Parts: sequence; structure tokens; C-alpha cells
Amino acid sequence: MSKTILVIEDEVHIRELITELLEDVGFQVFSAGNGSMGLYLATEHLPDLIVCDIMMPEIDGYEVLRRIRQSLRTAAIPLIFLTAKTSRPDFRKGMVMGADDYITKPFTCDELIESIHTRLAKQVLVQQTCNIRAQLSQLHGNSPPLQRSIQESHLYYALEYSEFELYYQPQVNIQTGTLVGAEALVRWRSRQFGMVDPAEFITLAEETGFIVLLDQWVIQTACAQAKAWQDAGLPPLRIAVNLSSLQFNHPYLTERIAQVLRKTGLPPHCLDIELTESMLVQNVDETIRRLQELKELSIQIAIDDFGTGYASLGYLQHFPFDILKLDQCFVRGVNTNPTNAAIATAVIKMAHDLNLTVIAEGVETEAERQFLMSHQCDVIQGFLMSHPLSAKDFAAFQVMMSNPSVSI
Repeated sequence: MSKTILVIEDEVHIRELITELLEDVGFQVFSAGNGSMGLYLATEHLPDLIVCDIMMPEIDGYEVLRRIRQSLRTAAIPLIFLTAKTSRPDFRKGMVMGADDYITKPFTCDELIESIHTRLAKQVLVQQTCNIRAQLSQLHGNSPPLQRSIQESHLYYALEYSEFELYYQPQVNIQTGTLVGAEALVRWRSRQFGMVDPAEFITLAEETGFIVLLDQWVIQTACAQAKAWQDAGLPPLRIAVNLSSLQFNHPYLTERIAQVLRKTGLPPHCLDIELTESMLVQNVDETIRRLQELKELSIQIAIDDFGTGYASLGYLQHFPFDILKLDQCFVRGVNTNPTNAAIATAVIKMAHDLNLTVIAEGVETEAERQFLMSHQCDVIQGFLMSHPLSAKDFAAFQVMMSNPSVSI
């Protein structure tokens, strides 16, 4: 059976030329003159590959790609972008969103055919690998591990079908015992695989670029939830959200976050953005510029997992941070481990000298809490206070913390 190609191109003569060319070499071709019709045909006919122009009125190629990748039926279809030299496309944007290739107009027949054959051959290989892994899985019985070829497409399905959830880990003022915030943590409850290990799907999301979409969903959901708690009469809390390197380096990051805050109505000072050390030191000048943009929104910036990455203490004075999160590897056994005790003590003092709030992660014992309190740590989170909680359970936890006499 011949392979089917969907061509989405608003210029009639180019669309007809590509259609004729592909039909001459044996492909079955569907064509659309705009993005709306292209999306309809993609869902209706499920082509083996899509060739799509970027610059189109109303629904452009990027929006077509976004919807293709977020639909259960079409997420795995390869897509090749067509672009004119004069349009200066954002190649990185398209690849991050899931484009498979770019072809620049004017192009030769051989260039187009070669790109299509390459993408189709890759698709066949992926499908064969998936089938082999499925057979092996049958033979062997955030119980075999999830297979990568299955995961990549299912990430998009999970987002569209609301399989991702946010859990919230409480952050408590160590001196007063007051609940002051929560870190939003994404979980994947797959209909097919059950609960998926976060370490597994987060890594895959980062490798494939899906993390940009996931980060945006997390920010939107966390801010909306924090505002919902406030509207329900609960005391205002800060909500902390982790950003990936891809999201942090996105050219419209600040505008995206500002839009979320406007849409949800969450006061900006209630949002903490957490960044790891490794993503900050790659381009210091650009990092500082981006951080200053975020600070102008009145949100707070936290450096996460401090001590495990590449930043030296000297970097801290150059970056406009508000919060330093002490990694759990230095908190664990801090009351009995002299090395961890020395590191934790030094980091807390240094952070306070720079007017930073210190949050200790992974606090699991009363002895660890006592040590951190005696050395003036500001906030703690970890299993001693609570495991990450669903939105409903966190609201109940918040009620209990604000009024200990209330039974829940």
C-alpha cells in the first residue's frame, strides 16, 4: 500500500506542484490550503507524514504542529516544515515543539523526496522497535520498565487526556512551625502504565523537548491552584515551580509567566521559580538578564539543589536570587555527619549574609530539624512534615496547620 502524505500550503501553485511531484513518485496525497483544513484532514485520514508551510494566515505552521503533537490520534505523525528564506523561522522553536525536519524554499525535488523517505524510514524503524519490545514484554511478564518508544508518544497523550497531576510538598517555617509555601511536583498517572517514576518521564521529556509544554502546564496549574486556595479563604502561600533549562532559555519565558499570572490572578509575590545550578552558569550574562526580567514581575527566584551543580559560592553574589535551597544530600544525617554539618552551617551563614532565605530539603527526622533550627535555617520541607500531597489533601493539611485543634 502506498504511503499517504498530507500537504498543508496556502500558496496554490506550490501546493499543486508538491502534490503532483509526490503523486508521480507513488505517494497518495491529501492537500489543504490552510491550517484549519490541514488539522481536519490529519485527524480524518491519519497520513503517514505531513509537509506543512510555516507562514500561513490564521493558523500558522507552529500552531498546526502544536495541535498535531497534542492529539492522541496524530502525535506520532512525522512533520516536515516548509519555510521561505525571507521568513527567518525560529528553527529551535520548531524542533523543540517536535518538528522532524525543515526544508527551505526554493527547494529541489530531490531534497523534498529525500527528506520524506528519511523520515518515513525512521518511523518504520521506531514502529518495528516498539513491536519487538512489546513482544519481549509479553515474554518476560513519578512490571517491565516503560519502553522509550512507547513513552515518547504517550507523553503527548498524557497531557491532552489529563493524566498528569500536581502534588504539593509543604514548606514550613522552622522557627514558628507555620506553613509558608509548597513545592509543586508533577506526577504521571498513566491509564496504561499506572504511576510512572518521575525520574523516568522527566528525563525523557527533557531529551525530547516535551518538557517545554509540560513546564508550561505545571506553571499554569500550580498558579491556578494556589489562587483557588486563596479564594477558598485559606491563608496565602507561596507556590514553588521548577523550570527546565529549555523553558528558562525560551525567548518568551517572561511573557509566558506574566500571562499565567494575569490569567490566574495569583499575586506575583506568591510565585517562586526554582532553577538548578547547572543551567545558570552556561552563559552568566544572559542568565543575569533573564533573572532580572523575572524579578521585575515581582516573583521570587530560588537556586535549587545548591551544592550539587557547578556554581561556586562566588556566583551567588552576581545572581538576583531570593532563596537558596540546601540539597537533601547535605541535610541527611546532618546531626551526626560532621561533613554535612559543616557544609550546612556554612551555607546557611553565607546565604544569610547575602540576604537569602534558606530552605532545607529532605528533612526526615526530628534530630535533623533540631540541628537546622539551632543554626537558624529559615524553612524546611521533607517527609518529617509531610509527603507530597494531592491538591485536596494539601488543602486539608493547610487547614490543620492554621488551626491545630481542627480534626481532619
